[in-house]
Amino acid sequence: MMCISYYIGLCALFFTQTVLACMPHSADDVFIARFQSSQAVQSDGSNFAVVLSSDQFIFRSWSDIFKYAKPKQWHSAFSSQHVAKDSLIIGLAYAPDGGKPEQYQIASFAELSCENDQLSISKPFAPFLAWNEQTSNCAVGNRKDIGILDGFLEHDQAYYLAKLQQAYPTCQQLNKTFPPLVMNDNPKHSQAMSAWELWWERLINFFKSWF
Repeated sequence: MMCISYYIGLCALFFTQTVLACMPHSADDVFIARFQSSQAVQSDGSNFAVVLSSDQFIFRSWSDIFKYAKPKQWHSAFSSQHVAKDSLIIGLAYAPDGGKPEQYQIASFAELSCENDQLSISKPFAPFLAWNEQTSNCAVGNRKDIGILDGFLEHDQAYYLAKLQQAYPTCQQLNKTFPPLVMNDNPKHSQAMSAWELWWERLINFFKSWF
């Protein structure tokens, strides 16, 4: 009996160590934003400063406002200069430095599209660390079939895409929640709204950025 307990404990410890060593992303790391620019900050191409707008971590709860810092800087280890300005993207990001929780590292992202009120996600722009349920291990996700919302310990991209479709049932609602920067900066757009409506919209977007 003692041998069996020891074996079970050893297996549990091995599994725990494997998961911790892997540390795959969670749904809390998923964000949607408008891509604006990317610029190398190191000559070896290992660090890029990324500028985003209308960014929101979409699966975080209201209580996470006390758990996570609001992003002020975005970085990535891959170039994304070929991505069109104001493209709607969905990606994975985390704060690797506990002393600088407002600086987020983007693991990867993909383009989020909407056509005929149906959401779709392109292939990730860069490989990322992901949990492989088929092999029960974690590795850089270079499999052709892996999506940006695959690789979690629970559920796959189809599950999370369905949740997104429910949250944003129309393309109009999606674009209103994540407006292009050119729309935000367009004087005609501002003039078409009253001062009160503009202020209220900005206030709502501010609170949405935390939830």
